Amino acid sequence: MTDRIWLKTLSILLGVFAWIYVNLVIPPQIRRTIEAEVEYRNVPESVKVTPVKPSVNVQVEGTRRDFILATNNKLQVTVDLYNLRPGRAQLPVRVTTAPGLSVVSLSPAQIQIEAVPIIRKKIDVRAEILGQPADGFLFDEPLLTPAQVTIEGPDSLIKRVTACQVDINLEQVKNSISEQREIKVILESGVTDEEIIVTPGKINVDVTVKQGYPAKTLPLAKPVFINKSPEGKKLDGFKLVPESVQITGPARLINPMKDLSFKPIDLSKIEKSDAVPVKLEFPGENVRLISSAPVLLHLTLVDSKVTRIYQGLPFELKKGPHQHASVSVSSYSIEVEGYLKDLDKISNAKLEMILDVEKMKPGSYPVNLTAPVGLPGNITVLKIVPEALQVLVSELEDQPDPPKNASDSAPR
Repeated sequence: MTDRIWLKTLSILLGVFAWIYVNLVIPPQIRRTIEAEVEYRNVPESVKVTPVKPSVNVQVEGTRRDFILATNNKLQVTVDLYNLRPGRAQLPVRVTTAPGLSVVSLSPAQIQIEAVPIIRKKIDVRAEILGQPADGFLFDEPLLTPAQVTIEGPDSLIKRVTACQVDINLEQVKNSISEQREIKVILESGVTDEEIIVTPGKINVDVTVKQGYPAKTLPLAKPVFINKSPEGKKLDGFKLVPESVQITGPARLINPMKDLSFKPIDLSKIEKSDAVPVKLEFPGENVRLISSAPVLLHLTLVDSKVTRIYQGLPFELKKGPHQHASVSVSSYSIEVEGYLKDLDKISNAKLEMILDVEKMKPGSYPVNLTAPVGLPGNITVLKIVPEALQVLVSELEDQPDPPKNASDSAPR
């Protein structure tokens, strides 16, 4: 039993010795193909090189011992970018091997690279607030440190950058925030681009959250008018003082608001130019004005012409002592326009129309009706009904003298 153990041990030792002799003392030459990443040397600061991490296949020859001793540092594959200019270029690949190893072949022996000009630009960082704190809480303006970052990238991309921002989620928060946030680069299209390098990539964000309601400045809405102005008046202009107000209230109520409206103004109750206090309409009980000063709507009213109709107006016939005249209608109506102060001075007597037939011979005559003589000059006649009438003129017959009394004819 003991002899067998010694035989097994001896055979193992002989096998190990034979392997060492074959592989290390008189090792055979072997070849291996290694995929290696290319390292750029002397990269200019003002350009970006693509592809970023190219690779090549290198066939290397050496003994098994050389490969073992080389471990992970078998190859160094480099491309020298000294004097590189913007554009495309075909550059040779250089391979440095570990001692004992040699390069048999290299594929590809050259790589095509493209050098893109790189520019740097400082840009302010903005805070993008997402959501709102819990009801009854408000937040101060976020403090960003640093407030500026440097962006670096191809000129064509840097020109399209519209903003660098950090997103701050305040949805239902009740406590202040102090943490680092990553910078997002926003292009014209509204998307981010990872090819742009931001330095620093993260900044400190501090937001103080406290109890209270936020404030907001809103313009006042355009007034809504109902009913008509009193007769003889019209609205010529208006002005709100102030034109905007500051309100405070829950963010969920005031954030969607674009302006602040007020109750309609009843023009029928405004008789002259005046400053009218308005009644603001708030979206909830917890929304209120910060200032106690009233909001006034200054209204400018001016006189306007009105229309009136006078009916059943009489005619006056101006005729001779031996004439008889009659007209085809007994009265007329007239529609006039003017200011109230002038219309109130008109009376039916002033609107009596005089028809002069004294010089007319017997017969029937059409007469067009015109403005009455007593009508003030600044009153405009819109319509007379009827527009014309017929006048019939005739002569009166001579009447015999009445008989004298007998006492008058008797002698005295």
